[in-house]
Amino acid sequence: MATRLEFLSDLSHRIRFVYLPKHSSWLNQIEIVFGIIHRKVLRGGNFTSVADLESQLCEFMDYYNRTMAHPFAWTYTGKPVQKQRRASFVAPHRQIKLCKSQRLAKTTAPCTGISRMRH
Repeated sequence: MATRLEFLSDLSHRIRFVYLPKHSSWLNQIEIVFGIIHRKVLRGGNFTSVADLESQLCEFMDYYNRTMAHPFAWTYTGKPVQKQRRASFVAPHRQIKLCKSQRLAKTTAPCTGISRMRH
């Protein structure tokens, strides 16, 4: 175990392993920032070189930090989320279809589950 940890934490490797916490909601914030960069800079962008791309990214990040950036309001308390109670909604294709006489009987008398037939 110690050799594995030593190997994975060696900064000289080309690939670096980073272990994320179980509740890593901060990753969502990073994905949001990358999405903004993609929509505002990269999509439809015209770059003549890598240096041009880097300069436009740096200019946008400076502009974004001056005008649009604000601290995130963290709401996670570290406690597990409670399971929600199951909704009482029944999809229309799962509902039992009643014929007209059963619907009328249901409104006037309690349903017994057995339809009455006339002979």
